[in-house]
Amino acid sequence: MPTQVRIRRGTTAQHTTFTGADGELTFDTTKKVVVVHDGATVGGLPLEGWLKLTPATTLTTQTIAGPVNITGGNLDTPALTIAQPSIIGALTANGETELKSLVIQQEVLTYASTVNLNFKAFGGKRLALTGNVTFTSSNLGFGRQLLIRLVADASNRNLAFPAGWKFMNGTPTALVANKTALLFLWCFNTTDADVVAFYIVES
Repeated sequence: MPTQVRIRRGTTAQHTTFTGADGELTFDTTKKVVVVHDGATVGGLPLEGWLKLTPATTLTTQTIAGPVNITGGNLDTPALTIAQPSIIGALTANGETELKSLVIQQEVLTYASTVNLNFKAFGGKRLALTGNVTFTSSNLGFGRQLLIRLVADASNRNLAFPAGWKFMNGTPTALVANKTALLFLWCFNTTDADVVAFYIVES
């Protein structure tokens, strides 16, 4: 039988009070991951949930539990390209990220006298008005945006919005019959007072 080599091991709880030597590796038996030590950090640095990519690396269909660290690349030779349709729950990029095309998923809202605009759901929404409508909001958050297309039926339809929304070109009160309007919403904090709105209507 070949010689078996085993490194020191312990549970996650045991690692929280352990400081390994600089360059030492241990094994976390709870998380089933290797832990790198630097001689100073208590608990070490668990190697969990990371995927490091270099340019020209193909990432096939899979679920990644932790951050993806992509190195290299520039505006002429991107470090990451996505060739097929993809759904990304959240994307954070340091510096500038250039997108050649971005498709924002849409949902059709069902008309009711009160319609909630969920800032954490689809970024694009479509609503056909068959009556007057009062809008409410939910899941406000830093950087969240919505684009809503409103279409009136054969009657003028009154519009009401949450108190605190700041309209850049005047607060609309109604959508004229058979007209289409676009409502842009940008959220800069977690309350309705932090929502900036811009409304344009078909001439």
